[in-house]
Amino acid sequence: MLAAPERSGISATEPPRTLTVVALAASLLVAACASGPPSIAAPEVNLESVRITRIVDGKAEVLVGLRLYNPNAMALPVKALDYEITLDKRPAASGRTLRVDTLPAGGEGKVDLAGRVDVGAVATALMALGSQLPVAYTLTGTVTVQGWAPIAFSRDGKIAVSKFDSAFGSRPR
Repeated sequence: MLAAPERSGISATEPPRTLTVVALAASLLVAACASGPPSIAAPEVNLESVRITRIVDGKAEVLVGLRLYNPNAMALPVKALDYEITLDKRPAASGRTLRVDTLPAGGEGKVDLAGRVDVGAVATALMALGSQLPVAYTLTGTVTVQGWAPIAFSRDGKIAVSKFDSAFGSRPR
């Protein structure tokens, strides 16, 4: 036979403490599982400069400067950066870099990338130097952050001639 609540030391109006603790633990467990893994916002990648360092055997060696911005409240340990750059709709450089410093929370970093392309791929951009017109570019790729799947990025824009340096001496004025 079951004892009445008053005889076992439990008030009929107050739930048993063990049941309250179990219910609280269960609700905390459900809340923790429902929140899922934290998410991160994609780092912003911008083309900062393009420099033709030299031309050898019909190939132009280019040095591309990228600026990365981390919009997250936590630092991002960047493992790799894959990229493809077009200048005036022509392939200019592509590849992968494994040397990227950790991006601080809300901070920036810079990456210099080297590539070698056919001179014809940058011919229009070189002509734009003389006309002082900005050069259209497309920058696409992925940033791989330690412990995360690659995060895609894409940016279109125009790069000012002042940021497009050549190995041929000073720009025409």
